[in-house]
Amino acid sequence: MFCAWLLIDYESYSSLYDASYVGAAKCGECHTQIYPEWRRSPHANMTRRATVDTVVGNFDNHQWSTEEQQYGATPGSDPVARMYREGDTHYMALRHPHSGEFVPFPIEYAIGYQYRQVYLTREAGGVLRRLPLQWSTERDNFFSYWNFQEKSPVTAEDLWSQMGSQNSAWNLFCARCHTTKLVVADKNDAHTRATTAWVDNGIACEACHGPGSQHVNYMAGNPVNRVAAWVNSKLRDQPVAYIANASKLTKGQAMSVCARCHGSDIFLKSTDIYRLYEPGYSKEGRINDLSAHFTEGPIPPGRTFPTLEVWDHGVPKGIGMLFRTFIESSCYENAEPRCYQCHNPHDNKMPAQPGLLAASQPSNDYCLGCHVEEIPDPALHTRHTEGTAGSFCYDCHMPKNIMVAATGITRFTRSHNMSSVPDPQASAIYGADRAPNACNDCHQDQSARWSATWMQQWWPGSVVAVDPDI
Repeated sequence: MFCAWLLIDYESYSSLYDASYVGAAKCGECHTQIYPEWRRSPHANMTRRATVDTVVGNFDNHQWSTEEQQYGATPGSDPVARMYREGDTHYMALRHPHSGEFVPFPIEYAIGYQYRQVYLTREAGGVLRRLPLQWSTERDNFFSYWNFQEKSPVTAEDLWSQMGSQNSAWNLFCARCHTTKLVVADKNDAHTRATTAWVDNGIACEACHGPGSQHVNYMAGNPVNRVAAWVNSKLRDQPVAYIANASKLTKGQAMSVCARCHGSDIFLKSTDIYRLYEPGYSKEGRINDLSAHFTEGPIPPGRTFPTLEVWDHGVPKGIGMLFRTFIESSCYENAEPRCYQCHNPHDNKMPAQPGLLAASQPSNDYCLGCHVEEIPDPALHTRHTEGTAGSFCYDCHMPKNIMVAATGITRFTRSHNMSSVPDPQASAIYGADRAPNACNDCHQDQSARWSATWMQQWWPGSVVAVDPDI
């Protein structure tokens, strides 16, 4: 009788809908466990007002000279920047390249905090201008990120010119991914005037779940709706009422949530498509599936464009290509892997389950969920003793060949092409510094030819040939 009463009294909901944004705080009124988890995440704290609590850089009357761009160099020239605080306001003062005077810029927002922190000042025309010096948590100092990326010399004139570029108008470019629901009400072609607004600082609930007004109204309007919606979702596998939930989306729709910001290797003509994307099931035809664009850009071997670099053997190298490596894996093509299966979707720095973001037995177990043929004797496949380097799926199939330069110090993180196979022959042809392979990442005292010989012996046919003349 109780279930029958529910079915009679609850209100059915449409699978297609359009809604408006309500803000993360509204979501937190009901989602009392998930909301605090998200609040402590890097996503939630990506964009913050500049305060004593949020600014991580040194603004204690700090002076910066161009020699400091080189890590470990001893400052010797006159400073080109001064960082200080007056009361609650932080300032970055840059030396004008012609007058020599220091021009102070009050900082309104601090962006990021884990690896580097970007500082924004508001201009008279409403543009939030990205200042050229950023704080590196690894260097423990300021550095010019764009000069580091482009390997160009740092001068007072160049730092000043960076603030005149169109893409330094942060609230017309970067804010699309660093805030939730950016609205550009007005701008000029030169990007010196901008009227913008957003719903939440940082990457909030509706950035991934879509606008929530209809969901909120549905759940609040009739208490029976909550129970019935839970039954429909959990037991009947229906979509959640008036909100996008990743587990109910098709693979392309679910991955679009992450691709919008992490899949940057797209054609320029697709930029506005990504800009207008919103998760959800739009009756009006709002774009909610970007999968047609995931692999549209070519991957030319040896490309050196910053963050979109490619190794000489055609394997993605730059951090902007990380999502691309995942999409091009046979695991993605032939199965249903999703980002949130490994990464906690609400606290994005944490694993979805302990151990999944490291070479470990839990991450092996995730892979063996599909590759069941390897379960009886994993060592027969890995040829390495269980529990040692080389025995974990990550070691060989997710090598650290994606370059990250966010802190001004180059390091490498793991490729997400889980189906990649070590290619020591490419290292032999191009050199390990231009075409690395997983075998020699560990066996650095051996040659690529040595690795290719063992691969051919252990996995016949895994290399085309072991050419002694390579």
